[in-house]
Amino acid sequence: MSNRGSVLQSLSLVAVAVLIAGCSRGQPEPAPLPASPGAVTFPATVSPGEVAPTLPAEVVDTTWQWVSLTTPVEQVTVDAPDKYTIRFDKSGKVAVKADCNRGTTSYTVSADRKIELKPMALTKAMCPPGSLSDRFVKEVTRASSYFLKDGDLYLQLPADSGTLRFKRQA
Repeated sequence: MSNRGSVLQSLSLVAVAVLIAGCSRGQPEPAPLPASPGAVTFPATVSPGEVAPTLPAEVVDTTWQWVSLTTPVEQVTVDAPDKYTIRFDKSGKVAVKADCNRGTTSYTVSADRKIELKPMALTKAMCPPGSLSDRFVKEVTRASSYFLKDGDLYLQLPADSGTLRFKRQA
């Protein structure tokens, strides 16, 4: 019985060692995003994988109006862009207006233009029929990267599932 217990204990230790060794292998670096034609790129100020403090100066402390969503299967043009806005601040906070609702969350950005928005605290007012409030909030919080092109801000959705386009509020 003691030999059997020793063998089981040894096998358990070997299994644990194999699991630990497998988990400790480094993950490969993700491939950089291809630059969109005409897109403004920003030099990395931190090493890849480190978190940058904020978005570029052209983006923060500016109110951006949502003008369109392009996906592989549809093109949504926003009829009233002033009802759907987003504003990033330097401290990592985001404020949104989604038609009759308001929301806040935080964001992080990495040097390779990756962006992550945390789950949003949002009012739950009943907007009028035809409102894009829910769709806007859903898509904004899915954003995975960003770029600027011709003065507009673009938030790209994961796996090439779409792009939100914003113009500066006048």
